[in-house]
Amino acid sequence: MLEFYDQNNGCGLASIYERHISFNTRLIKYFDDCYRVRVGIDKDDSKIYVFIYDRNYSESGEIPESSLLGIQVSKSYVRISSKQLVDYISDRFNLSIPKKGFLQYSASYNESKKAIIIDMRGEK
Repeated sequence: MLEFYDQNNGCGLASIYERHISFNTRLIKYFDDCYRVRVGIDKDDSKIYVFIYDRNYSESGEIPESSLLGIQVSKSYVRISSKQLVDYISDRFNLSIPKKGFLQYSASYNESKKAIIIDMRGEK
């Protein structure tokens, strides 16, 4: 079977720092209409789900405001800045994030869930 290389099929990466989570350029396109995100953890499956919401849905009142997080988007990354979130994730997955360093994991977009899924089963 013939298989062709496509540069858009590469793996996305999520980097977890002490105070934020960053996503690399392969995942930026999924945040085009994003206004806020909501993060969920599936510890049994070792995955973190970052649900992406546009402004209308974020402000609809369907989701508690306290569970929505802002993002920063640049040409080379997307960032969720929240030390509380990183502490929560570190606690749930027993992570030790090095000072002035980061841990990096595979991440991909799931169309049916409208979420970026971070696979916590092995650091890159």
